[in-house]
Amino acid sequence: MNVKRLDNVKVAPGLDEGALKAAAAKKLGLRENAFSIYKILRKSIDARDKTNVKYVYSLAIETGLGRGLPDYRPGYGRIADIPKSRPKNPPKVLIVGAGPAGLYAALTLLEAGVKPVLIDRGGGVDERENALERLRKSGILDGECNVQYGVGGAGLFSDGKLNSGISNELFSAVFGELHAFGAPEEILYSAMPHVGTDVLRTVLKNAVKVFTDGGGELRTGTKLSDIRVENGKFIGAELGNGDYIAADAMMTAIGHSAFDTFKMLRKRGLYMEPKPFSIGVRIEHPQDMINRARYGKFAEILPPAYYKEHAVASDGRGVYSFCMCPGGEVIVSSSEPDTLVTNGMSNYMRDGKNANSAILVSVTPKDFGTELFGGFTARACAERAAFIAGGGGYHAPVQYYGNLIGKPIADRVEPTALPGVREADLKEYLPEFVVKDIAEGIMAFSRHIPGFDMSGAVLTGVESRSSCPVRIVRDEGGESNIRGIYPIGEGAGYAGGITSSAVDGVKAALKLLSKFGK
Repeated sequence: MNVKRLDNVKVAPGLDEGALKAAAAKKLGLRENAFSIYKILRKSIDARDKTNVKYVYSLAIETGLGRGLPDYRPGYGRIADIPKSRPKNPPKVLIVGAGPAGLYAALTLLEAGVKPVLIDRGGGVDERENALERLRKSGILDGECNVQYGVGGAGLFSDGKLNSGISNELFSAVFGELHAFGAPEEILYSAMPHVGTDVLRTVLKNAVKVFTDGGGELRTGTKLSDIRVENGKFIGAELGNGDYIAADAMMTAIGHSAFDTFKMLRKRGLYMEPKPFSIGVRIEHPQDMINRARYGKFAEILPPAYYKEHAVASDGRGVYSFCMCPGGEVIVSSSEPDTLVTNGMSNYMRDGKNANSAILVSVTPKDFGTELFGGFTARACAERAAFIAGGGGYHAPVQYYGNLIGKPIADRVEPTALPGVREADLKEYLPEFVVKDIAEGIMAFSRHIPGFDMSGAVLTGVESRSSCPVRIVRDEGGESNIRGIYPIGEGAGYAGGITSSAVDGVKAALKLLSKFGK
């Protein structure tokens, strides 16, 4: 019996599971007993015609009659399935940062018999959850254990979105591990997979247990304070608690927020370059309005609607939605005292009353001068100004869209950011061109999503950590100019989001193993 791939099988929403096989049989021109569904490969929603919304499936089917269909070619199911070098003399590897890049690099090395030391300046999952609750309830920020720092990285407190704009054969292994750690099976085939921050916390705890049970060492609350280099090669790391770790290699998965670590690494000679990034705000709408706009009469029987929008402003800059969280909430995600940073978060069920998304404007190194760290400086200025605009105490500044464009406000959306909000003009913390482009972008998006430009939509700032303002230069072997240092993930400038960061960590670990396995 051959396993074939069958694409573009359409089923109306609200039907039972039998409808899928009936639709596949009709497309194949076969009786239902002539084949079996081996596996769902992909499931998406086609809502281009709101009067005829459909689920669209790709299937792996078992049949002896599927001539003309392509063979089903499975990807790697788990990291263990990926071919990799296994060094006879395992190197000593230090991994800095326990976000998706660092954690997946660690798991990949472990599968090859290398037992790395994984450190993170932040806390474990429970410590981070407690720190976020203190911030939301009492306005008390922990500068080392927060939304940005700790096990799981910045993605722990998010929607847990796993979709990525790129794809390769390693993605299936990343998803397979997540599923094995407790993520729902649907992430293996959903076109817009997500875990949710509530489920992601359990997933991460299970991943850490697998790592430590396998012989890996995790040290939380442990900051990289300096590195030692001899003859252009990394030889060890100094930690914030005074310890020293000698190592053959170091993988830096430091994320997009650790400016102090970037400065230290540059001082020690690590090559970096400025790169474009984005800045803007979070926008909130009623989720049921987004559902109706996307799905029409089918809104009540489909999952909470998602959107991804892009436009070009009159000045030529890109304006786009980012990290859209259906049924979610806006959270304060600062990591430095007296700064205000926003992000979006939602649980697996996405059952909150508001939808939120970042609305971001692209900025380039030309916008913030010629200094290497000019982007970090510009970002920090906006974050400090947003803190002041919010009135202090980590209250977020908000402005209704109607106020921004000079129109009367109706149907105000209630902001979700905690510990609280204060109304303030976006121009108090964002450059004028960014404010103008945000307004133009919202208007442009409303042409695809009716009501997106409702006057009562609330804008919360500042969204400034969608990507890193610098890139750490690395070669084809994954190493920096300092031999033995492997920059990985979002902070290195080569990934964006949970999935691509995890894949980058796997790829870098495979390259490291290849070098030391020779």
